[in-house]
Amino acid sequence: DEIWKLFQSTGLQSLVSSLPGCDVLWNPKWDPSKHSYLCKDENGGTESTADDGDALDPLLGCHATMEAGSKGAIVDSISMIPGKRILVKDELSLWDDNFWINDRGYDPDVAEIDANDSSTIVMPYIYGNRRGVPYKLERVTRMFSAKANYDKTIQSLSLGIEIINEDLEWTLGDKYRTEMLFRNKMKAVHSALESKGFD
Repeated sequence: DEIWKLFQSTGLQSLVSSLPGCDVLWNPKWDPSKHSYLCKDENGGTESTADDGDALDPLLGCHATMEAGSKGAIVDSISMIPGKRILVKDELSLWDDNFWINDRGYDPDVAEIDANDSSTIVMPYIYGNRRGVPYKLERVTRMFSAKANYDKTIQSLSLGIEIINEDLEWTLGDKYRTEMLFRNKMKAVHSALESKGFD
């Protein structure tokens, strides 16, 4: 609730920091090589986007790649490891109610030549999915204007939110869940990770 109030009073600029070189370019067309995650299942294996009932049609979304290109951009870490350089590579896909983020960070200071392919440089992962599976976010709420008549400036808007995905309502915070519900949900997450070999 505090972040929402801050957003309403001061705008988006107060909540984000610009990272030079990490701008993204959006396009309704998707690139099979850059957005290959659109055809991968949660384990990194290939799947048919047309045959999978849970898959999202790439043609109905909008997709982005980094302006810096497929080689990524080197930025100074401001939160994970202060003072550390990170090579960032991002591809994004956006639909009406879903947002996929294929975000990876590498250590460019420990780059090595791949033992199997001398033309390939490998770097240790700092974050991201090694199998190329993106973070898959589902919309839980939708913003709306609470005023029928409003000025042209965003500061004058009285914004509200409505819940559109009741299955994920519990993720909005303590106000939307009981302690028991939260424990049960986190237990299910832990069990799912254990079943995939994560500790």
